[in-house]
Amino acid sequence: MRWFLVSLAITGCANAGPGNSIIGGLNDASVNDGRDLPELDAPVIDASPRQVTLDQNTSSAIKGGNSFACVPTAGQEDHTPANSYYRVFTLADSNVTSTLHVSEVVFGVEFASAATGGMQPAKLRLGSYAGTPAGRTIDPAQITTITTVDIQINDTLAGDRVTVPIGADIPANTNLVVELDIPENLTAFNRFYIGSNGAGETKPGYWGAPSCDLDPPQAFAAMLDLPNEVDILMTVSGSM
Repeated sequence: MRWFLVSLAITGCANAGPGNSIIGGLNDASVNDGRDLPELDAPVIDASPRQVTLDQNTSSAIKGGNSFACVPTAGQEDHTPANSYYRVFTLADSNVTSTLHVSEVVFGVEFASAATGGMQPAKLRLGSYAGTPAGRTIDPAQITTITTVDIQINDTLAGDRVTVPIGADIPANTNLVVELDIPENLTAFNRFYIGSNGAGETKPGYWGAPSCDLDPPQAFAAMLDLPNEVDILMTVSGSM
């Protein structure tokens, strides 16, 4: 099949335990008779959870006309077939030393247009990655899915961010992989371009599109034939 890579060109505080109290007033308090009194137990202090955001981007700005998607052939830019976008977060890089309780994922949208209804379906997945992060490709066979949520992406013509509530407990020694899966729908010609910029990133983002021979998914940073840098915008938030 002939294929094309297409860029969209649109010009707490800690809680202390209960304190000591005197019942009945000061006159009812007992007097020390000289005997040693047992030491009081120290109050238990519950430390507030530490909030964590995993972010590999230098900037969160969405740059217009920067992202790419796979389309089946020239002249059919009215829809984008199956495209998946990934980031792999090594939790140790963010000093996550205990279980990370993920609460949400945020990703950028440069452009989205559904054929009908004003929104298009997608899936967001969290998983663990047994391979080596930051390589030229990632191996889907080494991804173990932890949880998946179905989402709807609203139409946007000038950039937006989508916040997805998603819950999962991720062990501290995990390479956490996030996948945004945009399916192909031949009866509804939907279009989607993920939000990105070229401001820099600490680890690469990945793009998979079987129709464009991007299988396994490849790092945008390794695609030397692309005319611009594509640092996809995707963050994970939670607590530990």
